[in-house]
Amino acid sequence: MRSIILSITAAALLLTGCYKQRDDVPVKVGRDTTSTTLTYKLKARQVLDDIYRSYGISGSVYVKESFPVQPGDPKYAYLWPYSAMFTGATLLKQLGYTDEVAQGYYTSTASGMEGYLDASRTPAAYQSVPVSEGRADRFYDDNAITGIDMLEAFHVTGNTQLLQKAKLCYTFCASGESTEAGGGLYWNEGVLNNPDHPDYIKATNVTALSATLALQLYQQEKSDAYLASATRWYNWVKQKMLDPVDKGFWNSIRIKDGSINYAKWAYNSGAMIQNAALLYKITGDEAYLTDAKTWAQAAYNLFTYEAPGLGRFYVQHDPWFTAVLLRGYLELHAIDKKADYINTLVANVDYAWQHARMPQTNQFYEDWTGSDLGRYHSLLTQLAMVEIYARISIWKHEQ
Repeated sequence: MRSIILSITAAALLLTGCYKQRDDVPVKVGRDTTSTTLTYKLKARQVLDDIYRSYGISGSVYVKESFPVQPGDPKYAYLWPYSAMFTGATLLKQLGYTDEVAQGYYTSTASGMEGYLDASRTPAAYQSVPVSEGRADRFYDDNAITGIDMLEAFHVTGNTQLLQKAKLCYTFCASGESTEAGGGLYWNEGVLNNPDHPDYIKATNVTALSATLALQLYQQEKSDAYLASATRWYNWVKQKMLDPVDKGFWNSIRIKDGSINYAKWAYNSGAMIQNAALLYKITGDEAYLTDAKTWAQAAYNLFTYEAPGLGRFYVQHDPWFTAVLLRGYLELHAIDKKADYINTLVANVDYAWQHARMPQTNQFYEDWTGSDLGRYHSLLTQLAMVEIYARISIWKHEQ
């Protein structure tokens, strides 16, 4: 997948290939500029249909990491994009698509998610590839994301087993907290007790996303332990990783020497905007609402640009990051009703539907202006569009 925190060296992996590292070179092809007038609900369904046609593996609940397959790809997609498949299927179910209509997507991915669950280590957690492929790394950020997905599926289905899986993910993430670097959560269980490893870090993404999971569990369970964890993690990110100048969030801190990885990603801002909005809803403290509004504007400044002749566009890298930013914007919109940030994204994906898809496969360019394919073959790039179209449909109250 993508270089999110630091490059993972081969020695750090338990399996062949590089998880969370994408350094492939895109290939240019022609564009599909066919205009289609569909609801966002139908677009979400069509994109997931297209994904299954290209990425599906006959006779398996699992899917490919890339299409076309890329050098170093695992046999089956990594947990992160597969969990995004589960998100997409859950959202289609929320939009009213039954398994009969949506070709069993929800049942299939729910079953597939269980294949990643490793209960042989304590605490139990989801590992980066199906356990049938052997023991593999377990990432705290993957489990925060998976827990959020499980909780959303619980709200859609009422299946209490999904709530228990969300709690399982929370427990694993909480086990990655320590007082080193002033708090925060580790990124990868596999490098614990190895201070000389380059990935021995505390990371914004896992700490912020784990706070999101804890806040959502608090809303469900009203357990003070969840709120306490979430507040502590929120404060660590705000105190240690917030750029005081542009109000974006740095990527990570290396524990051994305190050095900062200053990269900024849209999903870190998205998670913190959502956390601030949730904390305001829970506590009524206006300081949280101020944080959410400040970071929302800052993220818009950081992660959009003026595309010549086209208007404002969200940046090219990793549309899934932008999907998480949308979650934050939607959480804030429920409070302040400010739709500008969301409307820009809606206009972007409207344009992408017409001008940034490949013929035959309908795969989206990573660049929504249609000027650069980018990592179009990445499963996660495509699944971001399912989530974005589905959440727009829900936001617009489409029937």
